[in-house]
Amino acid sequence: MLARPTRGCSRIRFLLPPTALATLAAALLTSCGAEPATPSAAPVALFQPTATVEDIMRSMIDPSADALWDAVVTTSTLDGLDEHRPETEQDWLPLERGAIILVEAGNLLQIDGRPIAGEQSVSELPGVDLEPAEIAVLVSENRDTWMRLARELHDAGVVMLEAVRARDVDALLEGGDRLDVVCENCHSRFWYPDIAASGGGDER
Repeated sequence: MLARPTRGCSRIRFLLPPTALATLAAALLTSCGAEPATPSAAPVALFQPTATVEDIMRSMIDPSADALWDAVVTTSTLDGLDEHRPETEQDWLPLERGAIILVEAGNLLQIDGRPIAGEQSVSELPGVDLEPAEIAVLVSENRDTWMRLARELHDAGVVMLEAVRARDVDALLEGGDRLDVVCENCHSRFWYPDIAASGGGDER
């Protein structure tokens, strides 16, 4: 005769030997585990230096530096001194943009793998300026100096940016002198053949 079930929910117990429990636990762990990781894709390059150093010089550094140097100009005329300086917000805002560009151009020049110039680029003044391939050799052989001078460009840009944001004409003039020294130090080391060959020109 079957025993009558007790009131409420009935409980059924399965009694398994320890070895069977271990096998069942292992099977559950295997089935519930994470899916095998798929092979990761090739790492993406951190930077993609598309523009050449020449591109950065022509499109960013040269126009920005020229605008900052030309922001305060005193000209002697027959009628006396004619002074040009930034006065309105419309005068100052382009200078602020230029200073920001100089700051970040100094960072861009430090990225590894950036070519000096395009394959078809040549010196505009042979004998006065080095050829791009010659500049590339100098940069490769003197990477620490190149990085230091690029950081100095960045720092000079910061000085100019602070002067512009303070609307301080005197500080702008002083910063312009510092920027000029930084630029010439780099050019004399990596651009002018006579000074570059002697290894001088970067200790001002």
